[in-house]
Amino acid sequence: MPTFDKYKLQPSPLITIDGREQETTNFQLQAAPPPDAGNVSGTVRRPDGTAIPFATVQLFDSNGLPFEHTNSNPAGQFIFPRVPTGSYFITASEPNFLTPLRISLTVLSNRTTSVPIVMQVDPDANENAIFGIVQSPTDNQPIGDATVELFRVTGTTTEMIGIVSTNGQGQYLFPNLVNGTYFISASKPGFLSNQSSQTVVSDRDFAPINVFLIADPDANTGTISGVITDATNGQTLANATVALYSITNGVENIIDITKTNAGGLYLFGDLLAGIYRVKATIQEET
Repeated sequence: MPTFDKYKLQPSPLITIDGREQETTNFQLQAAPPPDAGNVSGTVRRPDGTAIPFATVQLFDSNGLPFEHTNSNPAGQFIFPRVPTGSYFITASEPNFLTPLRISLTVLSNRTTSVPIVMQVDPDANENAIFGIVQSPTDNQPIGDATVELFRVTGTTTEMIGIVSTNGQGQYLFPNLVNGTYFISASKPGFLSNQSSQTVVSDRDFAPINVFLIADPDANTGTISGVITDATNGQTLANATVALYSITNGVENIIDITKTNAGGLYLFGDLLAGIYRVKATIQEET
């Protein structure tokens, strides 16, 4: 049967004996409160029974809130003493292992509840991660909702292997990366895209890569484009001369000239707010 205090352990005053004195010390014991707590103990192990030392063991209350934590000793053992009676959950954490599902348990008055915790090896434990912030170079303000692409370089081959968006703090994360050479590219409408230098990661590296995006000075401009075709047969016309006119107070002035491509397409970009007209022709020498 387990034992518990019926009375609190009470010390006496100091007693000095110089010779053949016979001192008497009487004192009163205070009744101990009835036991309303118990212990939680156990061992953290691998599936094969091998102990896992120095694992963090977390005890949660019945509402799932953290109550107390401790570490397993070199033999994988842990104990939570004097835990108030009631219902709890328990789990453990250790690098290179997966956190098990929380185990429910009940603490009884003046009893020890034993809980074995088994942890599986994390198959991705030795993989790497690349993380960072996309921000403005002028004031270091984070840029949210930017698109970040991750590329892996193998020899002369470059492969895009991931694409994410930054959060409100401009942060991004690419986890579970195999050893190798990587770089990122960041972009967002209204900014000029940018690309990082290459970074090599291996054996559980967590590599930070921050990227700056410069505001596009032509972000608030428009484009005019189209396809030039033969009016009789609809065939697209390559190398047609296309002139762009700006119209101010009814006066037309040419501000740019281009030619259609092999598919008959033309494009004028970086156009400020205004009124424009496009004229096209094909001329031949006689």
